[in-house]
Amino acid sequence: REQIVSSVLKDRVVVIAGDTGCGKSTQVPQYLLKAGFNRIACTQPRRIACISLCKRVAYETLNEFGSEVGYQIRFEKSKTQHTKIVFVTEGLLLRQVMVPSL
Repeated sequence: REQIVSSVLKDRVVVIAGDTGCGKSTQVPQYLLKAGFNRIACTQPRRIACISLCKRVAYETLNEFGSEVGYQIRFEKSKTQHTKIVFVTEGLLLRQVMVPSL
């Protein structure tokens, strides 16, 4: 946990690789949230993964779905200006980086 947080403190973008089910998408965003980060993007290859992970992490962190933990996929989003963790498809994140007004 500490190694992940210190890596993110050093570099704004960190890629984490690991086996399926090791917690890359569910636990790492929670570690960063507890460490005080308030703009966390977690990419997923599929839209359904964004939605289901958002629901799971919101449940695990005792947050309302779409409030502090949200998602954004093509043509749909469930997040607010107060959202701290957002699950987003890889393609949408790339478009947002290239055109910040999305």
